[in-house]
Order: sequence, then C-alpha cells, then structure tokens
Amino acid sequence: MKILAIEAATGLGGVALIEDDAIRAECRIDMTMSHAERLMVMVDRVLNDAGLGLDDLDGLAVSIGPGSFTGLRVAVSTVKGLVTGKPIPVAAVPTLEAMAWTIPAGDHSICPMIDAKKLEVYAALFSCREDGTLIRVMEDQVVTPEALCERLRGPSSPPTVFLGDGATKYREVLEKQLGRRAVFMPAPLSRPLPSMVAWLGLRQLLRGEAAEARALVPVYIRRSEAELNWEKGVAPRKLNLKRAAGKPSEQGEREGEAPSGLAGGGGDASPYKSRRR
Repeated sequence: MKILAIEAATGLGGVALIEDDAIRAECRIDMTMSHAERLMVMVDRVLNDAGLGLDDLDGLAVSIGPGSFTGLRVAVSTVKGLVTGKPIPVAAVPTLEAMAWTIPAGDHSICPMIDAKKLEVYAALFSCREDGTLIRVMEDQVVTPEALCERLRGPSSPPTVFLGDGATKYREVLEKQLGRRAVFMPAPLSRPLPSMVAWLGLRQLLRGEAAEARALVPVYIRRSEAELNWEKGVAPRKLNLKRAAGKPSEQGEREGEAPSGLAGGGGDASPYKSRRR
C-alpha cells in the first residue's frame, strides 16, 4: 500500500510517502511561517520524486496533534482538500504516539514532549513490550514540566527517555528533578517523523480504522487564545496582513487565530493527477 503522510504539529514539518514498509520519499523543512505554502510544495515534491499522483495512493495519513494550532489546522485542511472528490481513505495519527514509536526504548519509559508555551508542555507516556510494541501509560495532556516529573519520580518508576522540543526546552528542569533517570534523545530523532506518521497510518488502515475525512479535526487539548478571549469578552486582535515578497509578515499568523491561507474548499482542490509509473 502507498501512503502519503503529512506532519505539521511542530515547527519542523514534513511530508513522506511509503510503500508498505519502504520509504519512497520524505521531505522535512522549517515551517514556522507560511505553513500552507510550504506544505503544498512538499506534497508536490514528494509525489513528483516518487513519480506518482493522488490517484495512485492507497491512503493518506495526517498527524492530528497536539501541537501548533496553526500547523495542525493547515495539515488537516490540506488533507481534506486532497481527498475532495476522491475515494482515498484517511488515517488520523496522534502526534505524541508517532514520536514515541521512533525510540527502541527497551525497559525505559518513553515521554514525548511538545512545547505548549505558557510554561507547559503537551506530553504522554508509553512503555515498551518485549515484542517492541508500545503500551500507552498516560493519555495526551497539557502539563507543567514540574508536575510531569512528580508523576515520574516514584520509587518503582523506570528511567524515562524524553524527546521533543519540550524536552529540549525544559531539559534542565527534567535533569534537576529526575537526575540520572532522565535520558534524552539526540536532536535528529527528537521531532515527529512524517515517515513514522505514514507507517502508523498504514497500520490503522490495514485494521480498517479509517477516519471520516469530512469530520476530521485536530486534537488541540488546550483551547485557543481566541476561544478564551471570546469567553472573557476580549475583542480579537486584528491580523497584521502586511506582506513582503507576497508572503505574510511575521505577525500574520498567531496561535489560536485563523491562518492566512488554508487548503480546502469545494470541488476537486487537488492539483495532482495520476502519473504513469
């Protein structure tokens, strides 16, 4: 099966194409700004590198969060646009779980962490079976690093492998609280991999666990600033739409506000056609 995956939950996003257990193409790039434009460029590049079109795919997979509000919205909207009018099944892959699967942890616990701002992280906890599969120990949640350490500091708790930009940002806190029981992954393996999202998506689809594309929504966990301000009666801030060289300015998109461009809409939104191999 050929699966195209999109990962945009963190600043380093990407697209990958796998065929069964083989990676056909993968592209990762800093997407801190202009998620929509860069994401579609990567989709086009990966399909072209593999010599395929959308009609050649057996499924799509998307990392659904938690993570960047803007990145998740753009990724989900892009997937909805790509499958418009096409019978392509979609797999919704939890971001923290995809991160945890990159680690052969053995007897260690695995704790992926994504920086959630406001001195908090999105985190989950997994353990590893003897056959290498993962068991979820803690559901995805937003928590302070100190509160997370309190949970991991029990006398019978095994060492924990930390990864993600949240682990990088709060490494000193984790080391101070947990000492030698805190182990850290190297930077190249510390971010979500699009190819792992594709691999997990493939297994979901093989189990018949396809998501309803039209009803697909990101998993934010925390509510956006826009929602909180609305409840408080605070007027929304106006977006700065000044453009330089046709691109949004640095203030053009903020967490919790609508991004400047989203894929999707009515009709066949995909520019990709089948290519003969």
